Amino acid sequence: MDIIIWVLIMLAALILLLAAWRFFTQRARGTVVILRGLPHSGTHGWRHGSIRYNGEEVSYYKLRSLSPGADLILNRKVTELIGRRKPTPEELDFIPAHVHILEILSAEDRFEVGIGGPGEMALTAWIEAAPDRRRERSSHEELKRNITRRQSRGL
Repeated sequence: MDIIIWVLIMLAALILLLAAWRFFTQRARGTVVILRGLPHSGTHGWRHGSIRYNGEEVSYYKLRSLSPGADLILNRKVTELIGRRKPTPEELDFIPAHVHILEILSAEDRFEVGIGGPGEMALTAWIEAAPDRRRERSSHEELKRNITRRQSRGL
């Protein structure tokens, strides 16, 4: 019986250490946001967390998660800004008034992200600075044509 109690104590301590590590390391490194997947109505589904930019991806870490990795990863090439709004009166109970809500479409998933000030500007710029998919495709095709042309000339 004593062994079971010690195992449970050790397991609880491990979970507590993992939660503390996640809270202190991830929150300190990113931009604080509040995010929810759509469709949702009213004030349901909002989750506090932080985002970190990593080149073509932005990683979202939930505040109340024990996962060592990101809870959501958005790729810039398939992410677009759909709209922007202010929090509703009900949302102002847990979202500061200076925060704007950005509606984002990523692949086929829609999200709302509550973010304020410089963080809003950074996320908007990151999304809008994505390369145009049509331009990338034509550049790739042009590169293939150039390679084929050079190979046929024996260069």
